[in-house]
Amino acid sequence: MLTFISIASCNDTGKKSEEKVVTKKEESQRYFTLERVAELKRKAVENGDEESFRLLVDHYGNTRFENYELLPVAIIMADKHNLDIARSTIYFSFLDIQNQGRDAKDFFKLDKVKQDFILKYLLDGAVNKNPGCLGILKELIESGLKIEKDKEAEILDLYEKTTANSG
Repeated sequence: MLTFISIASCNDTGKKSEEKVVTKKEESQRYFTLERVAELKRKAVENGDEESFRLLVDHYGNTRFENYELLPVAIIMADKHNLDIARSTIYFSFLDIQNQGRDAKDFFKLDKVKQDFILKYLLDGAVNKNPGCLGILKELIESGLKIEKDKEAEILDLYEKTTANSG
């Protein structure tokens, strides 16, 4: 069942200035239309448009039956456009697809090749001092990830410095 609620506001002249439709969605419904998704993918992949990528993350987060489509876009955004949010999205996409969950312990259920693939992206984000990638790495280390001691110390130190400045 689809429920629509229309919200309208008027400007000083009494004309309609904005109309939004709020929908309650069923599991098998799309968040954006196919055309809108295609346009967002094109803008993200071709132009490196971060806002379009964020909207895709939102779309696939709300359209669970096709969330696997976000992973290739995230890989392109990380590789071609050096977008750190795409690096953390790769981590979460793999966990969602492989384990239907996002717990750090689910990372260790992945085979070694997938773990190494994901770690490469998270470590690239850590080099960029991205708080999301650093936070994920910190959580993985606390959950038992084994990496070189000096790299572990560097990640934890960067995480502390990055989060100290943000809060």
